[in-house]
Amino acid sequence: MARLGRLLKNQTNTSEGSDALTKPPPQMPEIHEDRRRWNRRPESRPAEILAAAFQVFAEAGYERTTIADVGERAGVSPALVVHYFGSKGELFGAVIQDRFASFVAGEEALLASHRGTYRDLLHQLVRRFWEHLWEPGSIELALAVKTKRSEFPECARTLSELGGRWRRLIEGVLEAGRQQGEFRISGPHAARVIGAMVMGVAEASRCLGSVESRPPTPEELWAALVAFLDHGVLAAQGESR
Repeated sequence: MARLGRLLKNQTNTSEGSDALTKPPPQMPEIHEDRRRWNRRPESRPAEILAAAFQVFAEAGYERTTIADVGERAGVSPALVVHYFGSKGELFGAVIQDRFASFVAGEEALLASHRGTYRDLLHQLVRRFWEHLWEPGSIELALAVKTKRSEFPECARTLSELGGRWRRLIEGVLEAGRQQGEFRISGPHAARVIGAMVMGVAEASRCLGSVESRPPTPEELWAALVAFLDHGVLAAQGESR
């Protein structure tokens, strides 16, 4: 009997062990995709917070934007936004720097790598500026800096400095094209007028186009702008340098 009891006990233990092996593993609690994203790529947090802040500032304006709004859009806590960027004013300045400085750097890289006529290069640079202004939020952000320049002089200075860098690119292209006989004008004033023309047309259309019965499309405006640009700077055939 004792031997039989030991055999039965061994069989029971073996059965329990087999059940444990075949039993499905316990379900782990589901981790939200946003949480997995932040745990996986902590180095990308500042860039994604800046992208979210840009959207919120453009949609709500500076006054109505809160750090909590930005954190919610980015999928992080308000404390993390403050950790990386400090106050709302400092975050606003970081957005301005990120949004416009990267664009000007791209323009400078295009100039360095370009192979072709100066007319083509001028068109590419101005076209990129035009498209940048038409991206949702770009004009709104620039207007916010204008209206808040007394409160955020650093942001206004940043935009002014970046605008100066862009105009110097255009001025250099105009001068090089004039020396090659492609253009008939150059100089800082011509570059400033080109920038003001592009900015003014985009700003007026974005801000006032919604009240027009049939507002022109960006492509229609671009065609007219290029016609004026070419008429103003291209040298006539056979014109001396």
